[in-house]
Amino acid sequence: MKLFILAAGVGSRLFPMTKNTPKSLLDLGDGTTLLERQIENAIHSKYIDEVIIITGYKTEQIEAKVKDLGKQIKITIVYNPFYDVSNNLISLWCAHHLMNEDFIITNGDNIYKDTVYDTIITEALKKANTIQITLDYKEHYDDDDMKITFDENGYISRIHKDIPTENAKAESVGLVIVKGSKSQRIFVDQLLSLIKDKEYINKFWLEIFNALIQNHITIDHVEIDKDDWREMDFHPDMEIIKQEMLKKLI
Repeated sequence: MKLFILAAGVGSRLFPMTKNTPKSLLDLGDGTTLLERQIENAIHSKYIDEVIIITGYKTEQIEAKVKDLGKQIKITIVYNPFYDVSNNLISLWCAHHLMNEDFIITNGDNIYKDTVYDTIITEALKKANTIQITLDYKEHYDDDDMKITFDENGYISRIHKDIPTENAKAESVGLVIVKGSKSQRIFVDQLLSLIKDKEYINKFWLEIFNALIQNHITIDHVEIDKDDWREMDFHPDMEIIKQEMLKKLI
């Protein structure tokens, strides 16, 4: 199984820390980085045998950082030359030709407990074909959360930040599995279809799922605990992660 890590962005909301360093390479307070944690979790997973990192901003730093880790697991770098004029849907398109077996996609600014990859894969293995979103449930959601709503049958009906917080029923983690040749084909075809529309140049990659839902494709989901992961987007996120790393909470 392949793991795609989306790590092309500038991370401008973390300036000045990211002025000279990609967000995925910021020190977490214990000498490690988000990217290293994700790769180490992949190495320790029972299922992942290749990591594909989609880079853009300061790609040379990421390429240098993963050289040693590449001795333990196959690592492929895919460069997105449009990273500064597009969003991560375009990053995913840059690597679509490598989506030829079961794969996971994760945001590059996420950090997970080391059991998360195997937890979500174990659930996906129960089905011959699945497009499975990882989500969590919280008491309250904020405007920046990638919020989720469900239809009357309990299936995901929409994923977007602009969903009113009072209507949100769950939060997308930004961690997805696509398993089975049929699901791979459906996912990649939808990605290629969206890319033809200029409106999607600056869209998040999770728009693929909204398009699939509109085309009556059922999206499966698996839950992890809200404390099983963290996203590093703003300065307070960085401090929370550092404290949790020191306390071995994540």
